[in-house]
Amino acid sequence: MNFKFLLRAVSTMLLCTTTSAILVAAKAADAASPAASPAAATAVTGAKADAIKKARLTLLKNQVGLTADQEAKAKPIIDKYVDDRAAAKGDKAKLVDLKNKYDSDINAILTPEQQNKLNAAKAARAEKLKAARAAKAASKASPAASPAKSN
Repeated sequence: MNFKFLLRAVSTMLLCTTTSAILVAAKAADAASPAASPAAATAVTGAKADAIKKARLTLLKNQVGLTADQEAKAKPIIDKYVDDRAAAKGDKAKLVDLKNKYDSDINAILTPEQQNKLNAAKAARAEKLKAARAAKAASKASPAASPAKSN
């Protein structure tokens, strides 16, 4: 029993020592290299924002069947919404206001039929999310029995 404990303790110490040596070496390498420029950091964020904008526009086109004219009107609305959302990080009240303005602006360019399609798609998405949350809560409520460990 004591021998097993000693072997585990020694292997754990070796693992920790190796890991810390690797981390120190990595930190030294980062310090030696020049820092990334702020422009590079914003380029990644900009690329991500562009992908989000494109995805939102594509989703809207697929959900309601936008015309070319509507697509041209929706693009600046989506662009502004995504940019404003990124700027409002964490401010829940501002995010709610932005979402309400976005919804009203998008509804203003849609026909009544398209608005109905969009509302149905939102309701279906909300129902799907609600079902997923209920399934997750049910799986947490009755966790599977884990096998007993033995040494």
